[in-house]
Amino acid sequence: MRRGCQYIAWLLVLCGVLPACGPSSGWSVPLPPECGDVDGASFVQGLRVWGRAGEEGHEAADPDYDSRALAEEDGLPVLHLFMSSSLPDDDDYRPARVMYRGRCLVAEVRYRGDKSLAFPKRSMTLDFDDGHTFSEPLRAGGFVGRRKVVLVSPFNDNSYLRSRLAFEVWNRMSPDHLQVKTFSAVVYLNGRYHGLFTVADHIDRHFIAEQGLDPGGELFKAVEQDANFSRDDARGEPKMWLWQGFEKKEGEPEEGDGAYANIEALTAFVADADPERFRAERDAWMVTRDYEDWWIFALMMHAHDSVAKNAYHFRARGPGARWRYIPWDLDTSFGQAWNTWRLDASELYTFEPQNLLFARMLADPTITGPMYLRFRELLDGPLHREVVLGLIDGYAREVEAAALKDEARWGEEYRTFFRWRDRTDLNDFRGEVAYLRAWVDQRWRVMDQAIH
Repeated sequence: MRRGCQYIAWLLVLCGVLPACGPSSGWSVPLPPECGDVDGASFVQGLRVWGRAGEEGHEAADPDYDSRALAEEDGLPVLHLFMSSSLPDDDDYRPARVMYRGRCLVAEVRYRGDKSLAFPKRSMTLDFDDGHTFSEPLRAGGFVGRRKVVLVSPFNDNSYLRSRLAFEVWNRMSPDHLQVKTFSAVVYLNGRYHGLFTVADHIDRHFIAEQGLDPGGELFKAVEQDANFSRDDARGEPKMWLWQGFEKKEGEPEEGDGAYANIEALTAFVADADPERFRAERDAWMVTRDYEDWWIFALMMHAHDSVAKNAYHFRARGPGARWRYIPWDLDTSFGQAWNTWRLDASELYTFEPQNLLFARMLADPTITGPMYLRFRELLDGPLHREVVLGLIDGYAREVEAAALKDEARWGEEYRTFFRWRDRTDLNDFRGEVAYLRAWVDQRWRVMDQAIH
């Protein structure tokens, strides 16, 4: 209801019925003309005054500058976002306009994340209105018809590659995985250069439908370490309720009695089943390849912050439906934690204390035997060391010019950010890419020796 009221109020402002306000209205700059015709020249002309305002070498208003000419920059697509510069830190969406490859899209925007809300360069979610879906047909094997997208800020990743690399590894593990697509893009905010971002799928019912699954099914996000499929929380204390650590994102009922019944039932099965029942029935509860691959995936990347929390679990409606896993929030991966601390490439920690499902699988030789064989096949095939190193090299070449420009814009804020300003081992873009590449090379060699 709140979103609908905001939209109506915004239309009244556009039509002149209500006066335009300051930042509280959702806008902190004079708005370009209304996008009545999403491809209309009037909106494009309205963007001319923004030019490359604030970027070195460009005036605030360049009468000869046409935003249609800035569909790409440094070899990457450019997304022009218009929104309030004083967007609040809550979960509410605010009005926005997006100009992308010559199209005006009506949208709403909000900041996203938890710890990353403190970053000077924040991640955002864009929610597009009906008829204004976002499409990028040339990237990520076709990124078209999206109702929501996420702009992932790489503020804590000087390689600018980890999020894309992690999701690509997941996608390459199996074509049957729920595929999360990403690509790199340059963002201009209210006409000013804002930096390099990773554009990613938003995990919701639209994403589920895109995968050919039931959009009316239940989707849960693990938001705390307590989402560990145990009767005890992450501190080892008994849980007050079995769905502790999860948030329901899609499906009916949204809240109240029964809203979390199915994720509670899955947790109870993992926590309570004896070994024989767990072995015999787990395939009826979940797509076992998804959950076994989750463990392999986390071990490959040393993704210790994504083995309980930072995961989605989906179940279609109806009897016989099985749970599916979808990865998320992978900035702790490939040699660094979310706060940039280094991770040891030689440490093959298996995460059993953090996730009881992993512990149950690893305790059963009839499960671990095929699972380790699967691990070996991945290392010898689609995720061979040279394949992953090739992905790093290709991504680094693709984003280098844009990354260096982003580094020039945000480098000082990065170096002085309170969570790591006392560090002496921070890298620039090229140094971090070299570190990432060396870490993967060592990690894969260690796994090659350990996984038989």
